[in-house]
Amino acid sequence: MTHATDKHTGAPEPVSVGARIKTVRKARGWLQHGLAQRAGLSVSTISKVESGHLAASPIVTAACARALRVPVTELTGQPYLDALKAEELEILVQPLRQAIANPMLPGEDIEPRPLAAIRADVARLDATRLLGEYMPIGTEVPGLIDELLVVVDRVPEGREREAAYRVLADAYRLARSFAGKLGFTDLSLLALDRMQQTIPHAGDPYLSAAVVYYRSEYFLHHGFAEIALREISRVERFLEEPVRRGSSRAVSVRGALYLKSAVLHSRTGAPGAAGEVAARIGEARGLAARLAGCPDPYGLIFDSTNVELHAASTQLDLGEVGRMVEMGEGIRMPAGWAKNRESHHHMDMGRAYELMGRREDALAALERARHAAPAQTRYHPTTRETVHALLRARGTPSAKLRGYARWVGV
Repeated sequence: MTHATDKHTGAPEPVSVGARIKTVRKARGWLQHGLAQRAGLSVSTISKVESGHLAASPIVTAACARALRVPVTELTGQPYLDALKAEELEILVQPLRQAIANPMLPGEDIEPRPLAAIRADVARLDATRLLGEYMPIGTEVPGLIDELLVVVDRVPEGREREAAYRVLADAYRLARSFAGKLGFTDLSLLALDRMQQTIPHAGDPYLSAAVVYYRSEYFLHHGFAEIALREISRVERFLEEPVRRGSSRAVSVRGALYLKSAVLHSRTGAPGAAGEVAARIGEARGLAARLAGCPDPYGLIFDSTNVELHAASTQLDLGEVGRMVEMGEGIRMPAGWAKNRESHHHMDMGRAYELMGRREDALAALERARHAAPAQTRYHPTTRETVHALLRARGTPSAKLRGYARWVGV
């Protein structure tokens, strides 16, 4: 596999997060102690991550990126262009970039289909997202956005126009998901901004809360949990009354925000974080029980199964690895459930098993993630870091591990 040239040294680009942290730190002229102080981490953690004796967790990666003042993607190496080219996914990015960058101006030579047909296509693509399949989204969403911009421009004020804007919001949400999963973070954020622009016209009072949820993911991955928590807190107050009234849409987004705030608290490292996590997981459980059998209006996958996945994964971020494995092994996915979330759970389990030294179990978990959602697994930093850690373990890597590493691209 050919690697890009590192912009700091001119040498071949390092392939692990720890190696990239070391490269940028040295370019800053900092010692490990200096980075540890700025990142709020121990010197031991920095040393182990840089040397490859400890996989870089999302918490460590975000903290180092923030301290070094670089995007998280500079440390994860995203987007993984070599792998994208091998699967011919990179040719889908430019049309999507053009569709998202368009300041919502309708094309003059586009004759859109009826809104019902466009809505059906968007719903079909949302179903592929839940299966962890992203190529159809990248292929079709740019054209759907172009059609919808013409529709919202032509339809007179009223319910039909609001409905068209809601479909447009969903199309931008799918674009955001595609760009984010492939590591094009800034493009994903721009798609979210476009989604936010639909809010005044969509006639949906809770769409703004869904946007806050998706924006919190950006802050989470870049180490700015406190900003996300402040914004979520403001939205929570707005949702209190409609949740009391029993609005299923409000309950869905409120429950999802409880889960997101639980994850955010689990990564702050603050005193009392475990209690904050437990409280929010408990609130989410109660809301999920109220929503059983209701539709998922914003693609948030808020239900009882997802609550239990978050209950387990937050234990990993809190440092309770054994507890995470115990909880995670007891979770059973319902038939036909969201493959993208299932895949993420197996990636987390692989990371936990590797930390416990259960290397065969770690690889088996990564295989399950691959089976559930291949594209998502292949392009996720957690997969690559776990594979790096398994390859660095004592002994000769098995043929199975070497084959998995080649598939991932490390």
